[in-house]
Amino acid sequence: MKSSFRLFRIAGIDIGIHFTWIFIFIFFSWSLAQGYFPLQYPGWSTAVYWIMGIIASLMIFVSVLLHELAHSLVAKRRGIEVKSITLFILGGVSNLEDEPGKPSAEFAMAIVGPLTSFVLALIFFGLSYIPQSSGNPGAAMLSYLALINVFLGAFNLLPGFPLDGGRVLRSIIWGSTGDLVKATNIAGIVGQVFGWLLIGVGLFFIFWVGSLFTGLWLAFIGWFLNSSADASRKEVALRERLSLIKVREMVNPNPETIGPQVTVDEMVRNIFSMRHGRAVPVCRDDKLVGIVTITDVKKIPRERWATTPVEQIMTREPLYTVSPEDNVNTAMKLLVQHDINQVLVKQDEKCAGLLSRANIINRLQFTHELGLRR
Repeated sequence: MKSSFRLFRIAGIDIGIHFTWIFIFIFFSWSLAQGYFPLQYPGWSTAVYWIMGIIASLMIFVSVLLHELAHSLVAKRRGIEVKSITLFILGGVSNLEDEPGKPSAEFAMAIVGPLTSFVLALIFFGLSYIPQSSGNPGAAMLSYLALINVFLGAFNLLPGFPLDGGRVLRSIIWGSTGDLVKATNIAGIVGQVFGWLLIGVGLFFIFWVGSLFTGLWLAFIGWFLNSSADASRKEVALRERLSLIKVREMVNPNPETIGPQVTVDEMVRNIFSMRHGRAVPVCRDDKLVGIVTITDVKKIPRERWATTPVEQIMTREPLYTVSPEDNVNTAMKLLVQHDINQVLVKQDEKCAGLLSRANIINRLQFTHELGLRR
């Protein structure tokens, strides 16, 4: 996620926090120190309540991290690369390189999160009953953490996509029908229903119970669940459409290329300016050796364009490529995964074209306007 910063690595996975985590950490610490603990356990000092609130808030996010880490470790075990885990205002998110390829993989990845939360609840609950700890602030804090983990596990088991329970539901429907799009649509609709229900409950708390904060929080979670479910349905439908289109259908079979000795000035005047391109493959003796983009050009001063060959500024490695027979969804994964604007189309070491985000967007707009499937 953007606006986040890295803390450390676990099992090769970057762990970071989004800036919104800071606000929710402060809020949790304050609400526990000033509200929950004094109400449930009166008689202790203000300093004790604040220490309990801060430690409990940190442990809540440790619990969320372990919940997400369980998802990620199972994903890695299933051959799916996990780049990072980011904690944010609504919990945590694992940044997976790809979606599960089988219903069984999705089921395992989804169910392990809530199970981890329930195991943590049992551990905290057991620790709270250690004789030496009973009746003191430590036992109170452990009891609270057990309760929070029960809630975290139970809430995530709700069968609304993209919650873990929704993913379990999708995996079951996917496995029984063999249709990922249908499974996502059903699980997504259920997720949207739960989202609207939470919004309704939130409004009830605001206008009838008189609890503004609780109502706003429930409504916000409902809105997030609703919008996430809708976005997931659209994403899967888009991937399905792109998987039906071959890369060769979207690129020029005779792509324009340049040699490595062409100057930057020539390239800008003859290609970028005349043809409004943003990137061009670089070939030597018909063999693909690199790619040069507008971003590369911006790195050198204007006065050096006339004397600088493109081989000095072009990207040599890594060159992200697809073949003409790959589907466009494969190319789209590369674009998103590496945050680039175009991929090279390569066949037998030769350049067979250049596929950009703009090409894909234009094709989707064209098919949408004409009501075509592909």
